[in-house]
Amino acid sequence: MTAAVLLAAAMHECGHLALLYAFRVPVDGLRLGAMGAVLYAPGARRLSYARELAVTLAGPAVNLVSAPFAAALASRHAWEWGYLFAGAHALLGVYNLLPVMPLDGGQALWLLAAWRFGPDAGDKISAAVGLFCALTLTALGAYLTFTHGGALFLLAALGLLAGVLRAQS
Repeated sequence: MTAAVLLAAAMHECGHLALLYAFRVPVDGLRLGAMGAVLYAPGARRLSYARELAVTLAGPAVNLVSAPFAAALASRHAWEWGYLFAGAHALLGVYNLLPVMPLDGGQALWLLAAWRFGPDAGDKISAAVGLFCALTLTALGAYLTFTHGGALFLLAALGLLAGVLRAQS
């Protein structure tokens, strides 16, 4: 399972890298952390909102395109590991589209709001939506933990909430 998640995460980052390369933006490094990987590409700040949005959404797009492809291969060739790989792609793609900073969905929301209303409004909108989303997921995680057992979802939601609160302070 770890291999499936790590390979899906590597492919996710390759999606970002491919568009950065296409837009001729140099990448200075990659840092792995609790919330995933962070690419250091200072030149990306010079991209238009549209191009930066494309780079941001490229990672989840790779995952969401790869998930049904891997599932189809698994089904066609009785490849059991392929279903796990497809699930890792789907989960990673959807998770990264949550409108919570520093996830890709939070960055995409900020870019869209800043593009339309300006950077200050982008900050306020993304902070409010991210906090609402993280609080909602935490409440859902608490409910699921106390009614059905298992705290993994709650722990993930608390991690998101901690990231939102840290970003807002």
